[in-house]
Amino acid sequence: MLRFVVSRLIGGLVTVALGMVFVFFLVRLIPGDPIGLLLEQAGSPETEMALRRLYGLDQPLPMQLANWFGAVVQGDLGVGIISRQPVLPEVLARIPRTLYLMAGGVVVTLLIAIPMGIVAAVNHRRWQDGAAMTVTTLLLAIPQFFLGILVIILFAVTLHWLPATGYINPTTDPGGSLRSMILPWLTIGLTASAFISRVLRSSMLDALGQDYTRTARSHGLSEPQVNIRHALPNAALPAVTVIGLQIGHLLGGAIVVEKVFSYPGMGSLIVNSITQRDYPTIQASILFFIVAFVIVNFLTDISYGLLDPRVRRR
Repeated sequence: MLRFVVSRLIGGLVTVALGMVFVFFLVRLIPGDPIGLLLEQAGSPETEMALRRLYGLDQPLPMQLANWFGAVVQGDLGVGIISRQPVLPEVLARIPRTLYLMAGGVVVTLLIAIPMGIVAAVNHRRWQDGAAMTVTTLLLAIPQFFLGILVIILFAVTLHWLPATGYINPTTDPGGSLRSMILPWLTIGLTASAFISRVLRSSMLDALGQDYTRTARSHGLSEPQVNIRHALPNAALPAVTVIGLQIGHLLGGAIVVEKVFSYPGMGSLIVNSITQRDYPTIQASILFFIVAFVIVNFLTDISYGLLDPRVRRR
């Protein structure tokens, strides 16, 4: 098991390093000059050169990349070109908000996906199965931003049940925070649960057709016992992998959800910094998503290894 964990850890570190290289050069492809945007054509050439030296933009790209790697290893994410403030405090202030958004979204996803997948599988070729597959197909076809707009129109504008946008600190007003988060969580959960429930349905159907489930029935176990105690644990193996991948997908979808609901998290920070060509802030923000995705996949691999001993021996 230790060898399995170490190999996954090394792979994760390599992925982060490659992701940093990719992000660094991708950011440089964004049209526009951050220093020119900052000066707005009002600065002198001397001021422009001084700012480029200050942010290290006067050096060759390989040197800039090496300096960024060295700074990140030391915990320095740089200084924002627009704000002229260290990027790290801003990122640390927004990370808990995005994690709060994602944690609630994952909970809603599982609360929807697991029952829907089980009900569809145990009622194969019945109306429940058809209804579940129709709903998941619609959810997969609707873009996430449009789904967010739909839930805002329904629950906030039409029914006046929930606030449409905004963020309330859960430590200061837990009830108000919960009400303000329901619609973003629902948007995330509906989108992600569609694919997970379909995978769980397929794996449950396969498990229900295996010899061990037929043996369990022959021993007098009820259908709920067969489904929950025997079929579901085996069907959970492929679903665990899909859940890990979907969480990574949700991290990217958080950018859309945060903009739709005016949520002050990492997603909105990325969008704002891109419009301002703020290289250090863009790099730091996307680095957070890369690290978060790698951590989620690392935990998914470990969970898969714990559930299936054959994986640990590979």
